[in-house]
Amino acid sequence: MTKQLPLKRILLYIFVIFCLHFQQAKAQDKAAVLHELNAVLINTVMVDFFTPPVASRIYAYPNIAFYECIRLDDPALNSLSGKLNGLGKLPTPPVNTKIDNFIAAAVSFSYTAQSLVGSEYKLEGWRQKFIDSVLYNKSNAELVKNSLLYGKLVADSVVAWAKRDNYNQSRAMPRFTLSKEPGTWQPTPADYAQAIEPFWNTIRPLTLNSPSQFSPAEKLPFSLKKNSSFYKSMIEVYEIGKKLDTTQKAIAKYWDDNPNVSVNMGHLNYFIHKISPGGHWLMITQQACQAKNETVSRSSLAYTLTAIALFDAFICSWDEKFKTNLIRPITVINDHIDKNWQPYIQTPPFPEFTSGHAVISNAAATVLTRLFGDNYEFTDVTEIPFGNETRHFKSFYEASAEVSWSRVYGGIHYPETARISIIQGKEIGKHVLKTIYPVAIK
Repeated sequence: MTKQLPLKRILLYIFVIFCLHFQQAKAQDKAAVLHELNAVLINTVMVDFFTPPVASRIYAYPNIAFYECIRLDDPALNSLSGKLNGLGKLPTPPVNTKIDNFIAAAVSFSYTAQSLVGSEYKLEGWRQKFIDSVLYNKSNAELVKNSLLYGKLVADSVVAWAKRDNYNQSRAMPRFTLSKEPGTWQPTPADYAQAIEPFWNTIRPLTLNSPSQFSPAEKLPFSLKKNSSFYKSMIEVYEIGKKLDTTQKAIAKYWDDNPNVSVNMGHLNYFIHKISPGGHWLMITQQACQAKNETVSRSSLAYTLTAIALFDAFICSWDEKFKTNLIRPITVINDHIDKNWQPYIQTPPFPEFTSGHAVISNAAATVLTRLFGDNYEFTDVTEIPFGNETRHFKSFYEASAEVSWSRVYGGIHYPETARISIIQGKEIGKHVLKTIYPVAIK
C-alpha cells in the first residue's frame, strides 16, 4: 500500500520542490518568485479542498494578472486583452510614473489569487513579506509605492472580469438529476457522492467559442451487445483490472491526483488531501522552467498558457460528461459481469465520457511541447510528497499519454474513452496556442 504522508509534510515538500533554485542570478530570482507564488496557490487549493474544475479556474486568473504586468518588460509578449473572452483593455501605468513591472506583477497575482480562495490569509501573508522585502532592498520608496498601486489596479480589473464568468451564479444551481435510462451515470462507491460541477459548462471559457466546440465526433454509446464498441471496451477494462502488473499499478497511483479521495474505516470516514490534476501539470511547468533557467517573462508565458489550456479543457470535458452521461465501469461491470470486481483506484463522482485527466493533460502537453520542444526529456518529482517515486519521460506527450492510460489501469475509464479523450485534449491545446501564441503550430 502507498504510504500517505501528513498534510503538513506534503505541503512542506511541495514548497521545498518549488524553492530548489531560488539562489540564482538576479533575473532568475524574479522567476523564482513566480514559482513560489504558484507553489503557495497550489498548496492553498489543496488545503481549501477545491474540486479539479474549480482549481483550474483558480490557477488561471492570477497567472493572467501576473502576465499582463510582466509582459510590459518583454516586447515579445502581447496583451491578452481582446484575445480572451470578455477581457477588455486592462489599465496601463500612469503617464510619467515609474513602475517596476515585476513588483506590480507579483502583487497583482497575490491579490487576484486571494479573491479566489478560502484561506485568504496565505496570500495576504505572502504579499506582506514580499512588500517588506522590496521596501528593504529598494532605495526608491516612491517607485515601490507606485508599483504596488499599479499591481492592485490590474488585479482589480482581472477580478472584476473573473466575477463575470458565471462561477458565482453556478453555485446556486440545483443538484444533478439522475436518469433511470440504462447506461447512464449513477453514484459510485465508496461514498456514493453527488455529481460534482454538473453545470461547469455554464462557466465562460477563456478561448473557446462554446463549451462544445471540441466535442468529439466519435462517441461511446452504451450498449450491452457483445459486438458493440462499448461492450468490448468495458470487457477490456475489466480484464485489465484483473491482472494489473506492478508497473500499471504504479502508473495508476502516480497519476491519481484525486483531491477528494474518501476512506472508510468502520464508522470513521475521512478524506485524503492530494494535488489536483491541473496542479500537477503546473508543477511540471515549473520544473521545466527551472531546468531551462527561463526568465520571469518566459516562465509567466508558460504558466499562463498552461493554465488557460487546463481551464478550457475542463470546460470541454465537463460539457461532454454531462451531455453523454455515460455509466462508469464499476457500475456496469458489477451489474452485468462480476458483482465483486473493484477498480484499482477510487472512481470520482461524475460521468465517464470524456476522461478529464486525459483531456486536460493532452491540452497542457500540447502547450508545453510548443514552448519547450517535441523531445523535451524530464523527470517529474511532483508525487514524492505523496509517497510515490519519480517518473521519467522523453516528452510531454509521453507523459500525457501515460496519464490517459493510467485511468484505464485504475479501472475508472474505458480504453476507447482514453483514445478519444487524447484527441480532444490535443485539439484544445492547439486552439489555445492559435488564439494566444500563434507561432509555428504543428
